[in-house]
Amino acid sequence: MFKYYQQCYYTTTSSKRWIARQIRDKYVKKAAQDNFRARSAYKLQELDNKYNLITPNSVIVDCGASPGSWCQYISRKIFPSKNVDVDVNVDNSLIIAVDLLPIDPITGVKIIQGDFTELVTQQKIFDLLNKRHVDVILNDMAPNFTGNHFVDHVRSMELCECSLTFAELVLKPGGTFLCKFLMGESESEFRNKLKSKFKKIRYEKPHSSRNKSTEGYFVCLEFNKNVTDGMT
Repeated sequence: MFKYYQQCYYTTTSSKRWIARQIRDKYVKKAAQDNFRARSAYKLQELDNKYNLITPNSVIVDCGASPGSWCQYISRKIFPSKNVDVDVNVDNSLIIAVDLLPIDPITGVKIIQGDFTELVTQQKIFDLLNKRHVDVILNDMAPNFTGNHFVDHVRSMELCECSLTFAELVLKPGGTFLCKFLMGESESEFRNKLKSKFKKIRYEKPHSSRNKSTEGYFVCLEFNKNVTDGMT
């Protein structure tokens, strides 16, 4: 990984700064050592260690999955020491990865390339689910950044709303919804909506999130739209 950075020639100052930051980043180095495709694997690992989100015999949908580091983590936890064919469900588990960008195959993961916000893509998920309810929905989607924080925040919350609407259709009672968002004025309104649908809502910013990042995560537990609980 790092030899690639050293060999490439970058003409812009911002690109050079980005490469320098990547080389210094301890999570980038750790991802290379652990054979994860991206440092973001450690965000899910941290949240899973705290809330036990990923368990065997689960149906999991990962939205915004590219390049696939979250699904790598999920696959390793659900299918330890198993050589699982990517087209076969094992132990009643089903992992579905969705993204606009292509994702290289991952053990035990069914991959859909498409725009999650479009009905045609969601129909492909429904087809794979085959009327099964979902245990965990992960939304790690992010908008194409414009550099305008307000615009990026609004677009981020639109993705959150879309994934929540989908969650209400497929999530089983007691299910879990993990949602990334960019912090801003609309997050409190979305949080209140979540409080009407889940028993427990927790705000998290994993240690592996960059310090300057405005991203945060809502961990939503025990899906039940008639029960509310305060934020902590």
